[in-house]
Amino acid sequence: MSIRFMLLVSAMLVLLQSTLGFAEEGEWRGIQSFGIRGLYGQSDRDNITFNSLLPRVSLFLPPVIDQPLAEWHCQAEFVIEPIFSYIKGHTNAVEAGINPIFFSLRYDVGQRLVPFLEGGEGVLYTDLSGEHLGGDFQFSSQAGGGVHWFLDRTTALTVSYRIRHISNAGISQQNSGLNTNSVTFGLSFFPKR
Repeated sequence: MSIRFMLLVSAMLVLLQSTLGFAEEGEWRGIQSFGIRGLYGQSDRDNITFNSLLPRVSLFLPPVIDQPLAEWHCQAEFVIEPIFSYIKGHTNAVEAGINPIFFSLRYDVGQRLVPFLEGGEGVLYTDLSGEHLGGDFQFSSQAGGGVHWFLDRTTALTVSYRIRHISNAGISQQNSGLNTNSVTFGLSFFPKR
């Protein structure tokens, strides 16, 4: 097993345990936001485009992290984001996966336009061939930022930019990786905002 895979699984288990198990004043704080985004991405080679659906749910982080951030009007989220994509290139393909180690940080003082940064790690299956990826199993690293435009106190239209790198992290000898620049657009709900 690769070190990257073992670190990913270990971090996911620690975060899930701490996030799901913490309590504040005797009550679980639970889901911070949920929503769905569409993604359009263009790869760095071969005119490969990605059309993706990204449902997502985010959880509050433990108070030891949330409270210091709140003093600066920042809110962090632990995000779980599945991904389903149709890939168009010299051959058509699909991918499915999950970003289980994904975080978002936003600056929110109750304004309508709320900027955020996000990023993390994921795993996916893809049948994209001819790109020297070394197999169907890939790791997915991504980072980006965007803005939530709040329509009311809890509902926002979300637009973001994201760069993503997929590769097999050396599991196979062929490991050229693939970078994609993407834009996302979607609807987000923050029931406890």
